[in-house]
Amino acid sequence: MLEGYFDLDGATGVDAAENHKRLLAVQAALEISKASVSASTANSGIRSQMDLRNVSQEVAALADAIQDALESEA
Repeated sequence: MLEGYFDLDGATGVDAAENHKRLLAVQAALEISKASVSASTANSGIRSQMDLRNVSQEVAALADAIQDALESEA
């Protein structure tokens, strides 16, 4: 979904590595968000609009948490 967001083809160095890590963290956060919005336990009807609004406000924080967790394991 986010392929090509950062132009990482042939990129090297610290910036390329950091961009790649961030891209993976954001992709993971989006997958978690998609699962949350589509969960059968979520409210029906207006669910989509409210859930998407909430998710959009928290994707960056979730990506930060995922990236922090991965970096603390390294």
